[in-house]
Amino acid sequence: MGQAKGRKSIFITGAASGMGRETARLFREKGWFVGGYDVNAQGLKDLEAELGEENCLVRTLDVTDRADFQAAFAEFGAATGGRLDLLYNNAGIGKGGPFADQAFEDVMAVVQVNFVGVLIGIHEGIKLLKATPNSLCFTTSSSSATFGMAGIAVYSATKHAVKGLSEALSVEFKAYGVRVAD
Repeated sequence: MGQAKGRKSIFITGAASGMGRETARLFREKGWFVGGYDVNAQGLKDLEAELGEENCLVRTLDVTDRADFQAAFAEFGAATGGRLDLLYNNAGIGKGGPFADQAFEDVMAVVQVNFVGVLIGIHEGIKLLKATPNSLCFTTSSSSATFGMAGIAVYSATKHAVKGLSEALSVEFKAYGVRVAD
C-alpha cells in the first residue's frame, strides 16, 4: 500500500507551476495521492508544503533523462503499491520567434522536453498503468496541434506529435485496459 495508503494516484510532470501545480491541487482536494515532478526544486518544495508530505511524493525530474524517469517511477510505484491511476505528461517549454532566427539548441530543447519527454514518460510508465484498472495516460497538447502556427513552429510541431501519438496509443493501449487522451 505504501505512503499512498490505497488512494488513487496521479504522476504529474511539470508539477511545480502552472497547469501542473493546479492539477496537483485539484487531485489532492479530491483525496488522491499526488506525485509531483519538475526541474524546479523550490517550486516542488513549496508544493509539498502546500499538499502535505503525507499526501504527495515530490522530486526533481528531468523528463529528457530516461534513467531519471525510471528512478522516479520506481519510487512512485513503491509509494503507491504499484498503482498509477493517471499519468499526466504536462512538462513543456516554449521558445518562440521566427524559426530561421532560433538557435538550434533552443529548437532541440523544445523537441526534447515536449515530445521526447512524453515518449520516455509513457514508455516508462506503461507498466504501472497496465497494473491499474481503468488507468489514464494523459498528455498536455495545445490548440497549436490543430494547425501549424508561425512564430511557434517547433512548439506546434511537438504538439502535433503528441496528438498523433495519443491517437495511436488510444487504440493500442485498449488491449491493456489503459485509456489515452490529450
